[in-house]
This record gives sequence, structure tokens and C-alpha cells, in this order.
Amino acid sequence: MLNADRVNYLRDFLAKCMAEGAFPGACFGIVSVDESYSGFMGNAQVEPIKREMRGDSVFDLASLTKVIATTTSIMILIENGEIGLYDRIKSILPGYRYEDTTIFQLLTHTSGLPAEIKFYRMCRNYEEVIDRLYDVELEYKPGEKVLYSDLGFMLLGLVVEKVAEPIYKFANMYVFEPMGMFDTCYNPPEELKKRCAATEYSEDRGMIVGEVHDGNAYIMGGASGHAGLFSTVPDLMRFVEMILNDGYYKGKRILGRAAIDAMGRCYTEGLNERRGLGWELKTPGHSMGDLVSDNVLYHTGFTGTSILIDRQYGLGFVLLTNRVHPTRENQKLIPLRGYINNIAMTTILK
Repeated sequence: MLNADRVNYLRDFLAKCMAEGAFPGACFGIVSVDESYSGFMGNAQVEPIKREMRGDSVFDLASLTKVIATTTSIMILIENGEIGLYDRIKSILPGYRYEDTTIFQLLTHTSGLPAEIKFYRMCRNYEEVIDRLYDVELEYKPGEKVLYSDLGFMLLGLVVEKVAEPIYKFANMYVFEPMGMFDTCYNPPEELKKRCAATEYSEDRGMIVGEVHDGNAYIMGGASGHAGLFSTVPDLMRFVEMILNDGYYKGKRILGRAAIDAMGRCYTEGLNERRGLGWELKTPGHSMGDLVSDNVLYHTGFTGTSILIDRQYGLGFVLLTNRVHPTRENQKLIPLRGYINNIAMTTILK
């Protein structure tokens, strides 16, 4: 059950953050095992035109792509015996440079790959991006530390494609469609673009609306393992419900409990960050807040998105904002995330 007073307090706090300029608008959703609540506020776009936010506004999820689409797809392939967690990337993608890089290292961000490289500034097309990605120099010895890497998840998207089919097809078939997440996709069609919240203004691309914001995903055709997914709060609430129900949504099996337990296990104890498979885990002083349990899954996206799933308390919280609209110079949301998540954790009535 949810505590109505605390839900209202959360809503008022978000409205206060918006009024103080943290974001032009937001949609949010709270999910417990037996009740849910969603709301929205503000504007989906303020420049060059103004459009009001709506409950089914579509957002560029940015790095939430890594956990919603890619990690889930990888876990399904592991469950199906198509790949193993410690399989070497080179055995699947022969053109990749390093012999010993594993799926595990990419999922836990311990591969040694750099955080990002702006391939879109040096490549003309998808093929050139892949060539350069396969030949990137490692920045540190694998397993030595955690360094959050877009490149690792770009590779994982290619693993899904090589083993099964392109990530956008695979995730839709085995994750989104079975749960009725019909507003969740890569490269939104024109009809869906009308509901898209705007992201950043770009000198090259103008005001970005309904096209992926991330430059590398954009030059790769809009679909990658690290970015490119679009969705709504109602759809992501379905995803949260599935995780809280140990992999089942309305009686349909998406993942098994063993796979979800594996995602939430810490593989980086003693390193600089606590990481599961794809997901961030409880870390003191982190933006997931102070009140989460030890059994929490969390991730954020650059565009102003986040998802928190606390399996111990049976609570999930989705926050989608357009904080980079019209510019990424607006950093006000980032230090507020922990406070917002703390309040969200108080909405559970137990």
C-alpha cells in the first residue's frame, strides 16, 4: 500500500524542484506490490514552442536503455543457453581487439574500456563506428576498478545482434511486447513523436524531439546497447512491476527469479563502486538516496531519467524529466536526485 500523504508530499517536492528550474516538466510513477500511482507536471517543451506535459509523454531514456533493453536481453539470452556470463566478446565478435574481455566485465563496467568516445565526431556511418569501437585502447587493467562505460554497452548491443537479432527487435519481442509496453521503442514513429518531450538544442540538429539525443546512438541509426530507447512512465511501471514480481508480469514470464537475483548481486566489492549486472547497487552517498535497502536496483539517464527498484521493500520509483531541455548546462536536478529518492522511499505504507 502507498501512503497518500507521502505521495502528495513527493508530488509537491517535485513541483517545487520544477519551479526552481531543475527541469521544465516531469512524469513520475510509484509502484508497490499491490498499488501504484503516477503523475505529471510542467511542460514537455518550452522552446521554440510550448507544449504541456501529459501522463503518456514519451521520453528519451538515454542510459536507462542499458538496463531496460540491453541488460534484460542479455539475461534472457543467458537463461536460454545462447551465451554465458563469462563468454569472451571476441568469440562472438571476432573483429574485437582484446582476447580476454568478457560479457561479465562489460555488464559490471570493469572491462578497462574508457567511459566514452565521441565517435560521431570522427565517423561518417555505422560501419566506421564499429571499426573504431573494436579497436579502442583500454584505459586500465580489467577488474582493477569500475569505470562506467558507454562503449561496453555498445558492444553488448552488438552481442545481442550477433547471437540473436538487432537489439531493437529482440527487446521488443521478448520484453516490451509481452508486457504491453507499446510506447517503448527505438526510433519512435511519427505518431509517437507528437508525444515526445524535447531534449537539447543542437547547433547541428536543431531542437531534438523524438530522435535520440546521444550522438553515438544517433550515428548508429538510433538503436544501440547504450542509448536510444524511448518510453513512458506507464510502460516503465510495468517493467518495475515485473521485477518486483520476480520476473512475471500479469502471469507472463519475462525473466526468472535467479536471473533477477544475479542482476542484484554485487560483483565489485572492494572496488570504487558497487555494481551488479548492468545495475547500480546501494552505495553510501549515492544519488539513489539513503533509505534504500541492500536489495535495490538503480540507474539514471543523462536526459534526466531514473529508475529505482527496491525488492526488499517492494517499491519502485520512476522519474522521467526533460532536464537537458533546452540545454545540458542545467545541472540542478543532479544534486536533488538523492533527496527525491529518499522521499519516494517514504511513500510505502508498511
